[in-house]
Amino acid sequence: MEMLMEKVREISPKTLAIVGKEEDGQYFTRVIEYEEADDYETTWSTQKVLDYTCREFGISLRGLIEGSRMLSKITHKPPIAIDRISGMYFFPIESPQRKACTWIAHSHVLELEKIDHDLTRIVFKNGRDLILDISYATMINQLYRTAQYRYLLSNKMEQILESAQFVAEAKWHKH
Repeated sequence: MEMLMEKVREISPKTLAIVGKEEDGQYFTRVIEYEEADDYETTWSTQKVLDYTCREFGISLRGLIEGSRMLSKITHKPPIAIDRISGMYFFPIESPQRKACTWIAHSHVLELEKIDHDLTRIVFKNGRDLILDISYATMINQLYRTAQYRYLLSNKMEQILESAQFVAEAKWHKH
């Protein structure tokens, strides 16, 4: 697995998870990609990795979190939509304020398996898996809240697209 010190690759639709860890006050992030050969680690915190990608899409991580809270009314551990078109929806497994917060790509989750009281295995659609120190109930809750957020955001976009016919450059309106 490659270790990147300064520059990171931006998160993509092939990203399964962004796993944070803290050791002796230092933050590290392991980015798990669709193909194991593409996985990498960086000395950046998960916050910094995600914010870098969000800014590549024209918004900050903080902006996405605040927007998610406003639309969904989810105040704690809200999911985010980095890019709706490519299905880049991620949910945190703990407070996104923590620099080592782990984020999971909602679109790639196939199933969850309870291993122990505070240990859950995520099985991704491509067969890869990840075991995290989090309760099964919390993971299920985050998975369902992200599905609800996707639904709310989709409905909001449909309402906006109905008005797109009044914009001269609009190519997305329904005929």
